[in-house]
Amino acid sequence: MDEAAAAEPSTSPRRDWNGVSAVIAALIGLLALFVSGYTAWLQRQQVRAQVWPRLLLMSSDTQQEWLVMNKGVGPALVRSARLRFDGAVQRDWAALAGALRLEPGEYVQSTVNGTVLSAGERYVMAQFPERAVWERVRPQLARVERRLCFCSTLDECWVVESGGARREDGYRSVDRCERNEAEEFND
Repeated sequence: MDEAAAAEPSTSPRRDWNGVSAVIAALIGLLALFVSGYTAWLQRQQVRAQVWPRLLLMSSDTQQEWLVMNKGVGPALVRSARLRFDGAVQRDWAALAGALRLEPGEYVQSTVNGTVLSAGERYVMAQFPERAVWERVRPQLARVERRLCFCSTLDECWVVESGGARREDGYRSVDRCERNEAEEFND
């Protein structure tokens, strides 16, 4: 072999193992980033499921009550309550009692606007101790439209509506609870 051939670089391909290692390390890093992001997303979904509230607007004939129940697994923060009787805004219990032709002492009411209902909690908005009063008022309660806006502890919000001319309960997700002070039921 002569010295000129030995001095010439070889033309056969050589692998740059450092470059291959760098590409593999970058791919592993991207995969780890993807898995980390997916895991964080899954954890967020699990947390959302663990704090999800679900309010139901109901009445109980046996207990003679008008109530709200949280059938979800997390607390519900009631941020807005609106009531209408035959379409007319009711601002407080005095106005609603007048519309329902109730006398003081014929009912016992609770404050729902601004409260927190724990998971599984049954919250009585109004109770009618006398059966005769309940029988007189019960048909009229169907004419009352109730609308509550509530949020989870993660600030995910929903509106639940029932009564009045509605044929079924309305339940929908909203970006946030809007308060309209002219229509708020300040019980």
